[in-house]
Amino acid sequence: MNRLKELRKEKGLALKQMGQLLNMPDSTLSQYENGRRRPKEETWKKLADFFDVSVPYLQGKILFVDLSENEQEIFTDVLDVLVPTPYNKAIHVLEALLNSFKECYFEEDTRIAPEKK
Repeated sequence: MNRLKELRKEKGLALKQMGQLLNMPDSTLSQYENGRRRPKEETWKKLADFFDVSVPYLQGKILFVDLSENEQEIFTDVLDVLVPTPYNKAIHVLEALLNSFKECYFEEDTRIAPEKK
């Protein structure tokens, strides 16, 4: 399920208010929130921009479990670049990125960066 309702309530907005701010019918927003209708890609982007989150986060596809605020920002930036990329190319880029950092940045068998000397 997407996070539209959760984020709208966090902002303290009624459906009608959000509809006015986004220039969208509140009945359409209600259908998006309840999963009876799926927004088009440009609408997902508009909604994500409104809430200042990534589209995948808004869609409920990702979680920010165990990430600091800074890591969340980096994660969102990377997703914004990779989401429009074809799936197989995005996976290839992520694998290359992880492999490039694996030996020079992370301690063996951990996700903790070694202390700088």
